[in-house]
Amino acid sequence: MMTKQVIIGLSFAAMLLLTACGNQGNSAANGETGTSETSEQTSSVSNSTSETETAAIFTGVIQEDAIAGSDDTFSLFLKEVAAVEDDDQVVQSFQNDGVILHVLVEAYSGDLEELTEGATVQVTLQGIPIMTMSIPPQIPGNSIQKVELVED
Repeated sequence: MMTKQVIIGLSFAAMLLLTACGNQGNSAANGETGTSETSEQTSSVSNSTSETETAAIFTGVIQEDAIAGSDDTFSLFLKEVAAVEDDDQVVQSFQNDGVILHVLVEAYSGDLEELTEGATVQVTLQGIPIMTMSIPPQIPGNSIQKVELVED
């Protein structure tokens, strides 16, 4: 019984692989160059995307002291999030439940010990950030441009 399921699964995977390879060959046979066109299209898309993306800036209150990660990152859990500049309305996503930031160390110029519970920070994101669908949402370090401690 289990052997039949394995054979059916492998057959299905092989059919998908052959179909994908066959489609790639057909486009080349029809005179489409593929790689050069694709790279030109990709570069034009990335240029237009970077021109239209604006940084989102928001403030938030730290809920737990900053936690150093295993690599060159640290984590911040923010609540009471408020938009400073947010044309794409990204900040709405974490106003209710807060947000967890996985910040690259180079994005923060101060000491990690300053980022304690109750302190307020201002965060600058690069364009529309990559974000998990978890509650609260999480944002990885490559989407975070800068974190600054706000003096009260």
